[in-house]
Amino acid sequence: MLEDYIKEQPIITKLLINSIDNNKIVQAYLFVSNDKSFLMQFSLAFAKKLINPGNNEKINKNIDDNNYPELKIIKPTNNLIKKEELSALQKEFMVKPTLGEKLIYIIDGADKLNSSSANTILKFLEEPNDDIIAILLTDNLPKVLPTIKSRCQVLLFNNKITDNYLDLLYTKYSIYKDEEYSMDTFNEESKNIINFIKLIEKIGINTFSHYKSDIFDIFKTKEDFQLLFEFMLYFYYDVLNMKIDRSINSLINYVDIVKEIANNNELIDIQKKLNLIEETLNKLDTNMNLKLLIDDFIIKYSEV
Repeated sequence: MLEDYIKEQPIITKLLINSIDNNKIVQAYLFVSNDKSFLMQFSLAFAKKLINPGNNEKINKNIDDNNYPELKIIKPTNNLIKKEELSALQKEFMVKPTLGEKLIYIIDGADKLNSSSANTILKFLEEPNDDIIAILLTDNLPKVLPTIKSRCQVLLFNNKITDNYLDLLYTKYSIYKDEEYSMDTFNEESKNIINFIKLIEKIGINTFSHYKSDIFDIFKTKEDFQLLFEFMLYFYYDVLNMKIDRSINSLINYVDIVKEIANNNELIDIQKKLNLIEETLNKLDTNMNLKLLIDDFIIKYSEV
């Protein structure tokens, strides 16, 4: 079950469950981790949640046995995803689902799509039927074609080799930046986010008089704000870990600030702030005005 991954992958698992519960599922996902076997296991758990919300054991077993006709798994042959397989998939998925809630296809190795096979799948990604969900997997994000990345919601899982979340966040952020975007630049922008957290923690509602020039000069697009709040989400999970005497998992570079904020907040307040950050992340999927969204966030945050 997807819920089984909450402890191992709390951020992404909760976001996906909330998306399902609130009917905010997107049509295409790109899952990234260097643990390929984990990616497939997680993808199948996600697929079961979408196809089989009632948790029917027979359907789950058919999925596990790769014997469920409305879930297709495409793997590379000779290190390449073949165009012919994708064409056949499109023909097969021209019908409505009859066995479950969704038609789902998993491409195991999105980095193995060349320009020809990518072009075959692009129309499928650009004009999807509401019943069809794409889950693309990769352990090599830089090798995934930009045209594919831009049409998917990119989710980076905790890496099994490096535990430094800032490295993963930089990789995700760089998707939206030009080729000159460096780790040094990202580190400077991370400091801006930390300064925003320190400011809002210190003066709350009065942040209104400061944030517009500071924040909107730096963060301009929806993607920028998505990464701002993802950073904050991991930051406050570490604050929570610190508060209950667990080790910091993500933002080890900022341990002193994490400790300070943990000491200045009650446990219930940290949990409320985490819920508010998650709620704001979900709202970014809507067409809500960004400035109104930030205003709303700061007002609610100051009331915690």
